[in-house]
Amino acid sequence: MISSARQSLKARLDKWLEQRQPETTREAFSQHNLYIFPTSQFVGFLLVAMMMWLAGTNYENNLVLALAFFMLAIFVSTVFRTHANLSGLEVAVTTCDRAFSGEKVAIHLNVENPTKEDRLGIVLRWADAYPVSIDVPAKSTVQTEIRLETHQRGWLNPGRLCVETTYPLGILRAWSWPRLQLNALVYPKPVSAEPTSGERSEGGEGQSHKRGIDDFGGLAEWQPGVSPQRIAWKQYSAGRGLLEKTFEAQTLNPEWLDWENYAGLGAEQRLSALCAKILEMEELGQHYGLRLPGQVFLPAQGEVHMHRLLSALAIYGLEELDD
Repeated sequence: MISSARQSLKARLDKWLEQRQPETTREAFSQHNLYIFPTSQFVGFLLVAMMMWLAGTNYENNLVLALAFFMLAIFVSTVFRTHANLSGLEVAVTTCDRAFSGEKVAIHLNVENPTKEDRLGIVLRWADAYPVSIDVPAKSTVQTEIRLETHQRGWLNPGRLCVETTYPLGILRAWSWPRLQLNALVYPKPVSAEPTSGERSEGGEGQSHKRGIDDFGGLAEWQPGVSPQRIAWKQYSAGRGLLEKTFEAQTLNPEWLDWENYAGLGAEQRLSALCAKILEMEELGQHYGLRLPGQVFLPAQGEVHMHRLLSALAIYGLEELDD
């Protein structure tokens, strides 16, 4: 009964927040999306003020009464000051690092303060991640990051970011719950596994050349992600631009990483095995392609190709679930 009531209350709160603070790339804080409430320290503060008021009243001590009323004035002014410490700030996600399932992924944030006042003691919390505390000087932008745990592949959805402050006295807490757009893709966890069926290859008869680790094969235009050891530095110093040294290895066909080669494994185990194989092929500097049910990625090599294939593994089957 209590659990269902909590779920109902949470669903209503989420719906209300979605209307008040929808998903966005950047959010500026104002009265529309800022909330404020006393903290647990406020109880002690209020208790001291009441005891001083009672003592001043019983003993007719005007000095004690003045001190009690002064504490009340401090509380009222703190309401405005704590709220103003967040009002006007803007927060946005800049980039998201890549990560494999089980690793921590870093979300990079910009907190901008366009006002003429310093903002102190700003705390950012996301899900169960360790909170980050920053100070944002006037007319400046502070870059920070929050590292989130990952437990499964696919698009990362940690929920709403909590931006809060208890400055200056800690007796009041002002906060906001922006829902920022993330483009953080979590790759499957790489786990090596032996193929359970014969590997297939594809291509014409004869031999084809691919980048490998054997004989020198010439120079080619440099591609991002290529190891610095394979850059032709002599030609670069001669003003010929960035060129890449290629090597020839004669094989029947490029390496094909096939979903069907791991028929005895479950879907997630197959994805992990293919992920480990992609990393292995890239480390060897070999051309490789990928076959998934309904998808074929032609052989290539390089960081761009690797992340394209890893991304395909990360979102495999998830689009059908969304539909």
